[in-house]
Amino acid sequence: YVDKHDVNEGRLAETHDEQKEWIKTIANWTEITDIAFADEQDKHCVSVYMTLPNVHRIAPNKVCVWMQANSLEVRVIDLDGKNWCWVAQELWGQIDPSKSSYKIRTDKLSIKLVKREGSRSWDRWEKLRRI
Repeated sequence: YVDKHDVNEGRLAETHDEQKEWIKTIANWTEITDIAFADEQDKHCVSVYMTLPNVHRIAPNKVCVWMQANSLEVRVIDLDGKNWCWVAQELWGQIDPSKSSYKIRTDKLSIKLVKREGSRSWDRWEKLRRI
């Protein structure tokens, strides 16, 4: 059976726990630092742009984005030989993870964080991370 390929290799992790276990097996993370964001109050969302040259050339399952009401975690595995991460344990405001999304674009990752319903419309995000 040594000549048979691993059926799990390259498949998308199906659950948050599965993804977290996969991430634990990887060492040496470099923090993503080229980040821009815009609080689009009229659309009730925050747009985040992370510049990662060649991110569009790797397999989509090597990009992990986890959103919770108060947090955001981004992991990019084996992009040009490096592992990248960005973690906000506490976002500036609360989001609705079920309505939020991300897209892999040419040389960048675009993330749309939809603000939680009921949050005050005049609340403007000054930063992405509260701490």
